[in-house]
Amino acid sequence: MKATIAAIVLALLAEGAVVGERVDAAPQAPAPRTNGRSFTLHQVVNNNFQGHDGPTSFLRAHFKYAQKLPDYLSKLVEINPNFRIKFGAASQGKCYPEVTLWQVLSLLLTSIIAGEQVGTVEANPSPLVDTEYAVEIGIGTPPQRIRLNLDTGSSDFWVFSTDTTPSMVHDQGLYNANKSTTSHFLTGESWKIKYGDNASASGYVYTDRVQIGETYVDTQAVQVAVNVTEDLSEDKFVSGILGMANSAANTVRPTPQRTYIDNIKNDLALPLFTANLQRQAPGSYNFGYIDDFEYTGDISYTPIERTFPLWMVHTTGYRIGKTSHDKSINAIVDTGTSLLLLPETVVSNYYAKVKGSSVDPRLGMRVVPCNANLPDFYLTIGSYRGRVPGSYMNYGRVSGNSCFGGIQSSDALPFSVLGDVFLKTQFVVFDYGNARVGFARKNLYE
Repeated sequence: MKATIAAIVLALLAEGAVVGERVDAAPQAPAPRTNGRSFTLHQVVNNNFQGHDGPTSFLRAHFKYAQKLPDYLSKLVEINPNFRIKFGAASQGKCYPEVTLWQVLSLLLTSIIAGEQVGTVEANPSPLVDTEYAVEIGIGTPPQRIRLNLDTGSSDFWVFSTDTTPSMVHDQGLYNANKSTTSHFLTGESWKIKYGDNASASGYVYTDRVQIGETYVDTQAVQVAVNVTEDLSEDKFVSGILGMANSAANTVRPTPQRTYIDNIKNDLALPLFTANLQRQAPGSYNFGYIDDFEYTGDISYTPIERTFPLWMVHTTGYRIGKTSHDKSINAIVDTGTSLLLLPETVVSNYYAKVKGSSVDPRLGMRVVPCNANLPDFYLTIGSYRGRVPGSYMNYGRVSGNSCFGGIQSSDALPFSVLGDVFLKTQFVVFDYGNARVGFARKNLYE
């Protein structure tokens, strides 16, 4: 099976796209398919959401992609009893320098070939700023309604089920394959996702009928969780992950499975979906079409790295207030991460504009006075310049008049991450058919 995964990557390379090289011209969108399907998937809100604190969100972001925690985060886990219980003993490690895409691809392939994926876990903002949202889908016959996190940073469709170890279940909705007349157990197939140092989920695989909006797949692979670490099982509201990245990164072994979007893309009017996420309100995902009323101006497209299984784009610069900087950054467009994670040089330049900002030595995070007038932040992606208003950069209260900043360092990660702090201020098109991401401005409530 290792040869098969390697063959996938070699095949991608053989298509003519060199690792680190981007396609120069983004193709034009095809005309909608006759009789192709389109639908809207609305987020549902967790009215009982208690919120994650800033350090937990920051740590989880590192558990997603970093193979080792940097020293200062390891020490944070060691000295904080709550983090020791939640995350266990994290490995000591050095911060990654900025790396080439070859190194990033090698890092990811090492995990994929081993049958593990360094994936993403939903990290939700403080309730002082926002709440938690999920999407609802139907699995089985008759359909069992399950809430999942739609995650563009992973390629696995996994759920809590009646097969999950009981001590790891905390009132989540459970998929019961025995109550579905269309479920089929895949003998010999299993999966495991490792989120950084110690968080993980693993189990076996069924196929079943899955319906999302106006589409369905009769034999969609449903990865049933048997073992889930405590930090992943704390969230009672959601019952798993709906991965929306390339199927090449799926972790089922010995036979990797196709993602839901990969299975339905040819049935859609257009092989794409859009994300219109909101702050302090449920957002929506449109499949198969682009709603012109959800954005203003034009959509600017940038090609993704075709040899990389996640939605990786290339940025060329940024602006803080009225000061512009040139900066080349490889970044993942990830709906499964809350924070905006960028190189330390960018982060330092941003908070240098904020009077009273500092690095909290206990938390390892940038904090600002809650009443600070935070500057707007702009990120250049291709021909597009996306704006994050300063008001969106306040991530929630630490204590007193101290608040977490929404932009934090990515230096311990192999790439930067455009999480919800950025995505909630943009209209985003995930164009599966043309291997590109589109960005457009939209009306914001500031």
